[in-house]
Parts: sequence; structure tokens; C-alpha cells
Amino acid sequence: MVGWRALPELLAVAVAAVGLFAVGGLGLTRWLLPDEYRRYELVWVLPVGACAVALALTVLGFARVPFKMSLGVVIALGVAGAVLAYRRRPGAPAMRPFAWPAYLGVLLAAGSLIPLFRAGFVTVEGQGQDAHLAVGTAQFLQKHPPTAVAIEEPVDRVPLVWRSKQPIYYALAAVATLSGREVFETISALAAVMLALACMGFFLIARELLRAPPWAALCGMGLVGLNPMVLHTVMHPYFNQTWGFFAMPFAVALAPLAAAGRRTPGSLALLALFLAVCGFAYPLALPLPLLVLAVVFWPERRALSPRRVYRGRRSLLWLVPLALVLIVPIAGVIEKATSAFNVVFDPARSLKSWGGDVFGYFPEAQFLGVHDWGLLIVAAPLLAWGAYVALRAAPRRIRLALIALFAFAVVFAIEFRLRRYGYYFHFKTLAFAVPVLLVTAAAGFGRIRRGWIAPVVLLVLANNAGSSEIGGTFDELPRSTLQLRDINASLPADSSIRIDVVPTEQNWIAYMLHAHPLCSQHPLLNTSYPHVRISRKADYIVAPNDRPVPADALTPPVRRLDAFTLYRMKPSVAGAENCSRAMVQTVTSVPVS
Repeated sequence: MVGWRALPELLAVAVAAVGLFAVGGLGLTRWLLPDEYRRYELVWVLPVGACAVALALTVLGFARVPFKMSLGVVIALGVAGAVLAYRRRPGAPAMRPFAWPAYLGVLLAAGSLIPLFRAGFVTVEGQGQDAHLAVGTAQFLQKHPPTAVAIEEPVDRVPLVWRSKQPIYYALAAVATLSGREVFETISALAAVMLALACMGFFLIARELLRAPPWAALCGMGLVGLNPMVLHTVMHPYFNQTWGFFAMPFAVALAPLAAAGRRTPGSLALLALFLAVCGFAYPLALPLPLLVLAVVFWPERRALSPRRVYRGRRSLLWLVPLALVLIVPIAGVIEKATSAFNVVFDPARSLKSWGGDVFGYFPEAQFLGVHDWGLLIVAAPLLAWGAYVALRAAPRRIRLALIALFAFAVVFAIEFRLRRYGYYFHFKTLAFAVPVLLVTAAAGFGRIRRGWIAPVVLLVLANNAGSSEIGGTFDELPRSTLQLRDINASLPADSSIRIDVVPTEQNWIAYMLHAHPLCSQHPLLNTSYPHVRISRKADYIVAPNDRPVPADALTPPVRRLDAFTLYRMKPSVAGAENCSRAMVQTVTSVPVS
């Protein structure tokens, strides 16, 4: 551990995120949250604000409002909404019920940031290759509309396969702007904040759905936040999945309030807000909250009607403009969901193209919160016992809804285990479903005499497994790669650079050198990531220090950094130069059939 060097920058990002989400959520929560959930009003404020800010910035972005102006408008509307809401419904929200979930959330978020404390500076942690696209997309949206193309940016457009995900990248861009940090310095810290908020959502499932005592709900928070696969998702960072994981428990917690007798316009609006963010951020997560809602709604299915949304021609005044503005992300959700549905429910279709950066199955034991299979002898019976007790005592609709969710997860986890290349869907299914099981088991222990013993045992196991995950996670964007920005700034803009680095390590290097035409003799192919063009000839060559000097490089080198060396290329190299600032887009359409 280096110590506290990274703390000021991490605090800047966290304060910016909390402040922005608080401004966005104070008024809406006071207006929309039903009275029976009011005791935990402050627990809802930041999650509601995160969703509202993300969606509002997206609407304004597609309306072609400049980003900084959009951010100012969203903040002003949030402040005005809060003032009006507290004038209409005065009274301070209760602080005491919020204190322990907030404190535990801070601890869990800090735990997920240990790799950055170890590094001693703010950067991107983990090994997830999606991170360079996530950072680049948010940086792109700070300066350009979401449908634009700008080759001067390191990511020159919103990736086609991510065109439903603008809300979460607008939120990332907003937090980076307010904190005064670069986007790459913001993403991991914001992911940690989203982990804390997600754990609060699971706390609400335990308290509001399963009527667990506070200590049991807090234990459930701990089991989720220390789970190695939850930490893996947040730290590596699977930013899209992290936002879907954040939104899902709040949608589940709102399910009872959408049923007859408890339904209010406010509860439906909040439910729609979280479902929208879950769907836009990670469409593959939607089946779980929708399954819970389907079971809850089933007895009154005939009473549900689109007329609750469409109330005559006046409704078209807001429905049509909103649909037109969001047609691109809505189309992205439909494309992603349809494409996944077609391959999942057709065993003859190959899942190979859905591998992403997952190359094998994660052991089921890690999803259940233990480090190896042997410890399941202890964990599995305890989880089964706690879940049984909680479900037996739960209201009938909630019990059936959660049983349906667990059955869905088991069936599809087995199917994807049996299918070739099924590891991506196997990972996603269990990563979303098992935390619900963990918090359900914790709620069950709250109904057992001396039930605190079982969650303590599970927390010790989860802490060991989570510590192992944290201990094996480091920064994927080290200072040695960031030094390439000096080369990027010092060379003439039209100078081309050949990247002589192994293909799997080219993403961040190309990102840092984006102001120049780039190429490689061996670019990163056969992935969904944009890559540099193929070319031997260029003006300069960047090569690692631990590799031999390229045969076509002039010596001595122009510049030597900690990990890379810049050379001029020999003028005698034959052939045409094919370097370009425009990246090669490997995905030009999303198959849905």
C-alpha cells in the first residue's frame, strides 16, 4: 500500500458524484417516494438522482444541447425541483435509518478502491479491455452529440453495440467535469460509488420486501459488497454491467408498490426510472426485474392497461417528442435484447461471438461468496437455510417472485454450462441473480434465534474471497502508459506512428497517441474493439523497452520513456503509408436474426 496519495483525487470524484446525484434526486424522491417507504428516504435520494441525471443529460444530448449547458440545466432543474418539493412537503428526512447503510456503503466502496490506494494515484483499475471504450465514450460525449463522428477523439464515435448506453456515459462525463478530473481518473471511483448505491438497493430488498431487521439487512449488504464476483464486476471495470447491477435491486424493491392497492403514480414513475436505466445500461439484466414484476402483477394482469400511460391526444405532446429524442438508445436496447434472445433460445446458434473479454467459466463457488469449492460445504447449506426461512415468511407474491428468479438463474446457468462458449451468459446470469440470494439468506437469519452466527460465518468467508479478488487486481492504466501523452503532445500533428506492441496491449496505447495517424503491422483483430490500420511504413515507431530495436528503426532513439521508446523510421522503408487517425470499426451492424 502506498498510502493516502490517491485519496484527495478519489474524494474529489466521490464528492462530485454524491453532490450531483443528491441535487438530481432530492426533489424527485420527495415528490415520488410513497409514504410507506419514507423512513429510508435518504437511501433513495442518490440512486434516484443518478438515474434522473443520466436520463436527463441523454435527452438533452440527443436534442443537441451542448454538454456543459445541459449539465447546468440539469443542476438548475434539480435545485428548483428540490426547493419546490420541500415547500410542498416540508420536513427533514430521517437521518438515523440512513446512517448505517451509508457508513457500510462507504466501507465497501473503499474496499473496491484498494488497487488504486496500492497504486498511489487515480487511474483505471482491473484488466477489462472495455474500459478504454468506456472512458473514450464519456470523453467523446463531453464535446460532441451522441450521433456525431469526430476522428480527433481517441474514441471517435459512440460504439454501435453501445448505442443504448449513453445515459451512463453522460453521468460519467458529468462527474468527471464537476470533479475537475480526467475521465480515466473518474471511472473506477464512480464505479465504487455505484457499488455502494447498489448495496443499498439490496439493503432495501431485505428491509422492505422481506421485512428483515436492520442488522440482518446490513449483513446482506456486506455479503453482496464483499462477494468476489461483484467486486470483479466493479473493479475490472465492467461499467455497463455495474450500472445495470445498481439499478436492478431498486426495481425489485419497488415491485410490491406497483401491485394493486399499493400502486401510486409516484411508485410507477420510480419503477419506470430504474427499469429504464437498467435497460439502457445493460439490456441483458432486464429479464430478472421484469420476471419479478410479472409474478407480482400476474393476479391482476387483466387490469393492466396502456391507458394508464396514454390518456388521449394530450399524452402525445410528451410521448412523441420523448420517443423521437430517445429513438437511438431505444433501438439499441431492442437490438441487443433481440440478438441475445435469438442465440439463447436457439441451441443450434453459436455463442462464440458473445464471449466478449470472458474466455472461460468462473467457478460457481465464487458467485456464492467463497474462494474455492471445498468451502461450499459450509456456505451452501447456510445460504439454503437462510433463504428458505426468509421465503417461507415472505408475502406470497414476493415469495413466488423470488423463487421464479432463483429458478430462472439455476436453469439458465446449467444451460450455459452445457453449451459451448456459454461462459459469457453464465457469468452475467449468476452475477445478477446470486446477490439476491445472498441478501435473501441474510434476511432469513434475522428471523432465527441466534441467527447472527450464520451471517458472521458467511461474512468471514466472503471477506476472504473478496480479499483474494482485490489482492489480484491492479491498475490497467499505469503511469508508464500515461507517459505516452508526452509523445502525443510533442510530435507534429501530421506525424504518423506505428505501434510495435502485441495486439492485446494496443488499446490504451492507441488511446494515448490518438492525436496522430496510427497503424500497426499486427493490429488487434477478431474482436469488437475498433483498431488501428495495418501498415509497415510510418514516420515514427513506438516499441516496448523490453523488446529488440525494430529492424526498420533509426538509432539512437528520439525519446525513451519508462516502458516505451520512440524511434524514427528509416526513410528507405518501401511501400505506401496507411496510417490514419480514424479507427477501423469492426462492428458495422448488430445482427438481430
